Amino acid sequence: MNVLDIKDPRFLKKMKIKDLELLSIDIRNFIIDKVSLNGGHLSSNLGITDLTIAIHKVFNSPRDKIIFDVSHQCYPHKILTGRAKYFDKLRKLNGLSGFQKRSESPHDIYEAGHSSTSISAALGMALARDKQHKKYHVVAVIGDGSMGNGLPYEAINHLGSLNTRLIIILNDNEMSISENIGALHNNLDKIRSNYKYVNAKKTTKKFLNKIPFIGNKISLGITNLKSSLKKLYLKDGFFFEELGLKYYGPINGHDYHELLTYLELAKKETVPVIIHVITEKGKGYPICENDTLGLWHGVGPFNKHSGAFLTKNDNLITFSEVISNHLIELTKRHPEIMVITPAMASGSKLLKYKELYPNNFIDAGIAEEHALLLANGMSVGGLTPFVSIYSTFLQRGYDEVIHDIARMNTHVIIGVDRCGIVGEDGETHQGIYDLTFLLPIPNLIISTPKDSIEAGNILYTALLAKRPFVIRYSKDRLEYKKENYQIVPIGSWEVITTGTDAVLITYGSLLNYATTIQKNLDHDISLSIVNARYQKPIDTKMFESILDKYKYIFIYEEQTYINSLGFYLLSYANSHNYTGKIKIFAIKDEYVPQGKKEEILALLKLDPISITNEISSTIKSSNN
Repeated sequence: MNVLDIKDPRFLKKMKIKDLELLSIDIRNFIIDKVSLNGGHLSSNLGITDLTIAIHKVFNSPRDKIIFDVSHQCYPHKILTGRAKYFDKLRKLNGLSGFQKRSESPHDIYEAGHSSTSISAALGMALARDKQHKKYHVVAVIGDGSMGNGLPYEAINHLGSLNTRLIIILNDNEMSISENIGALHNNLDKIRSNYKYVNAKKTTKKFLNKIPFIGNKISLGITNLKSSLKKLYLKDGFFFEELGLKYYGPINGHDYHELLTYLELAKKETVPVIIHVITEKGKGYPICENDTLGLWHGVGPFNKHSGAFLTKNDNLITFSEVISNHLIELTKRHPEIMVITPAMASGSKLLKYKELYPNNFIDAGIAEEHALLLANGMSVGGLTPFVSIYSTFLQRGYDEVIHDIARMNTHVIIGVDRCGIVGEDGETHQGIYDLTFLLPIPNLIISTPKDSIEAGNILYTALLAKRPFVIRYSKDRLEYKKENYQIVPIGSWEVITTGTDAVLITYGSLLNYATTIQKNLDHDISLSIVNARYQKPIDTKMFESILDKYKYIFIYEEQTYINSLGFYLLSYANSHNYTGKIKIFAIKDEYVPQGKKEEILALLKLDPISITNEISSTIKSSNN
């Protein structure tokens, strides 16, 4: 069928299994077509297509509440709820979000961009339902990688004591973004690989189904026999039942016979249920199916036939890879370095480091708090840990930064990846808050390098500092360069250009825009540009000289206005009785939508043209 004709999931009720299988193919092909053009999350959506179709066939959305953990795997859900026609603007400004979004559809009952929140939210909805004496179902779809976080177990611990009617679907594809690690993954692996149980279950079903008239009913109702098989063959796998959940599985997430059978069974239960579904990440697209490194989890545009990524300049690499390359070089002479990531080895470009230094690399799984505390313990033990973590995920470990690392003043280096506007992932992933919540923390050194050479030098400085050190870097692409590493004095700023009328203070990738702003200004405005490469501590000596010399000070940031570096500098200037004009260009108190970085900056009036006009008008209006 033409997926563009789908208006809502009700049509699925009349479809037979053969029709559902054909629909799966159509939806997968549609997703591959659209993601190859726009980029997006690919493997997870291909893997969950059959399961999503089965869920919508059995349940009645939006009356029944379906929550997708993280929700980057909601593309099939969006197609089935009538949004296929908007996929040409997937993840674009004013277009379709790459995640569930309540303003888009009543079928998007919850929003998430971070992992492991679904069970807690679902339990809240279930309790609200019961309190109001309503009868709808609540379904939480969570991946096995998300179960490595502690939050689902807090929710399950609560759920198990309440006996509230709730359905949890564990979508087990053996991978989150990177390869899953840890005891839970190993336990699920035992369940997946225990063919004695699977074969015994299938043999029993086949035998019963051959019995005329009553065999099929017996097959669906042999709960006690299934329980015996589980106890016999899977003694180590059923801690879920010990936590108070009724367990179904493992079942084949690409077999509609099994999916529909067990979803219907779960629907009839009056107690909390977990259905363990085995799916294949990247199903239907061989390039994704063969990906064991997570390279096809989230992708940019690509050639769908060859699988070749469409990049503009092969000489440029991401800032993540620049940092990773410097870590590789520095580990040669500093073997005490330990690199830790919370399940972002691929996204943070650490796979090469992992290959070269497997004994210096730890993937802690989707567990930001644990990763930071692990690093803190390593530091106390005499090692030098570098924790690579996305800006948007660092906030999940805020307590560990403020309570443990900074308070104990340990030598932990935190690489804050993807700071500033990240673009297409939208509100949940914009890295615009980390500086806001890090600046007030005592003992922290905070820096944002402008380029590859400065990044290497600041990383080298961080290794020698013996203090908690934060290095922030954007998602931008740049040329990798290296020189002999040199110490960048802590708290020092750098004058890029010297002018006489005004000064523009900025840092990181925005320095590239600063030079454009300077070129675009009228020739009668002479602008200085200062690289505020340390946001904490600041270069008080240089800033005080700026206060003495300049009547106009402009501060340009890819960060929230509230509690920004500009906020701090403004307060400092006021305490020194500065009488000139300070203007801060930063992000207003609002969430930032998805779109290309250049589009977002223009929307926020933080693009070079807008800043140039603001500087010009400020100076000219004051002079008139």
